[in-house]
Amino acid sequence: MFEKLTDHVYIYPFERYTDRPNIGLVVGEKYALLFEAGNSAAHVELIKKDLADQKLPNPDFVAISHWHWDHSFAMSSWDCPSIAGKETNEQLKVVQTWKWDDQSMDERVAKREDITFCCEMIKREYADRSQIEVVPADIVFDERMEIDLGGGVVCHLIHAKGPHSSDSVICHVPSDEFLFLGDSDCKDLYGLPWHFDIEHEEDFVPVTDALPYDRAKVDAYMELLNTLNFTKCISGHAPMMSREVLCSYLK
Repeated sequence: MFEKLTDHVYIYPFERYTDRPNIGLVVGEKYALLFEAGNSAAHVELIKKDLADQKLPNPDFVAISHWHWDHSFAMSSWDCPSIAGKETNEQLKVVQTWKWDDQSMDERVAKREDITFCCEMIKREYADRSQIEVVPADIVFDERMEIDLGGGVVCHLIHAKGPHSSDSVICHVPSDEFLFLGDSDCKDLYGLPWHFDIEHEEDFVPVTDALPYDRAKVDAYMELLNTLNFTKCISGHAPMMSREVLCSYLK
């Protein structure tokens, strides 16, 4: 179910079992924007059902925060234009060429093009991996893009980079003093060596908590955050938090 967080911002909550992220919805007088596409058609069907049940508008646009599968693989399941940053879109074109048999997935992990954690979650989410359909976005922007949803509600999509992935985009809603972070505040799970064993999922949090941040990337990221007016924010796989909590954590 969608939870109303501010006057215009709603969230469809994350699920850990197949690494489904928080899905944001921003509703203006004319249009609605979904932030994050979801990780599968099945995920989208649940979201659409709750939109209808709660009498919330279907999105007129869907924007994604970065290329990782859990945020992008369901773009083709939405009947509206999709939006992505330029760097994200280039990577989606690469992923579009990937094969999803076990051997191909294992080879990508060995080459460090993908990680074991994501591969295991994909296998859980997709009983039939032939159903995976990766598509590039319909609308691509470079550094910033503004979307006026009407009634004074404007979404600012900003290429924030950050410690997690160089293509990370955040969504700022100044009218509500709210910021969608995607995974931009998280650690670089692709660039750091670590081990994931699906038979011991309980180790995931302590193992990733122990991984280091790239301090230079965090500092540059925080410089950007300091220019934005927000009091509340939400990351890709965690509950809403205050600006103070986010900044304290990153420091």
